[in-house]
Formats: sequence, structure tokens, C-alpha cells
Amino acid sequence: MSLNKVLLYIQRNEHTRKIKIVHIIDNKEKELPENLLRDIEFLDRQYPDIKIEFVEVVGEFSPEFIAQLSKEWEIPINFMFIGSPSDKFPHKLEDFGGLRLII
Repeated sequence: MSLNKVLLYIQRNEHTRKIKIVHIIDNKEKELPENLLRDIEFLDRQYPDIKIEFVEVVGEFSPEFIAQLSKEWEIPINFMFIGSPSDKFPHKLEDFGGLRLII
């Protein structure tokens, strides 16, 4: 589970004890990925020292949208993570300005 890797990394290496899990809903998607909320609830119980917030936003995942969220939420892009994209991902990771990759 990639989210577990992120929380382990944060617990071991970061000073923050807050994480915002963001699900971007685009025009094609009508519902959340199966088990996402259940997995987040499980992680919330496993990491009681880290405050987990789940947010759904409507938009298209792009460098511009990530920059917009960064500005709106006052969170530097290099504090954000993305799961490993597929080979069909339409963007170059370097275009995201420091977005970190979960492997």
C-alpha cells in the first residue's frame, strides 16, 4: 500500500504530523476507488500521532492544478507526493516542480 509507505516515511523523516490525502475527481470518474476510505480509516488508527485529512477536489491532475492547490493551501509542491504513474501518464514528472514520487 503506497499510503502506508508515505506515512512510514513521514513518521521517520519529517517534522510534520499532518497529512492531507487528496483525490482529484475528473470528468470521467464518478466514484472513489474501491476501499480508499476504508484504507484511510485503517491508517488513521495505525498512526494516531499523524492527523490524516481526506479531501476530494474536482479538476484535472496536471502541473497547473497542483500549482493551484499548492498556492491555495499554502503547501509547497515539494511537500506533496504522487503515486507512481502509469506509462500512459500524459505529463513529465519534472513539470510538477518538485512533486515527490512514491515508489
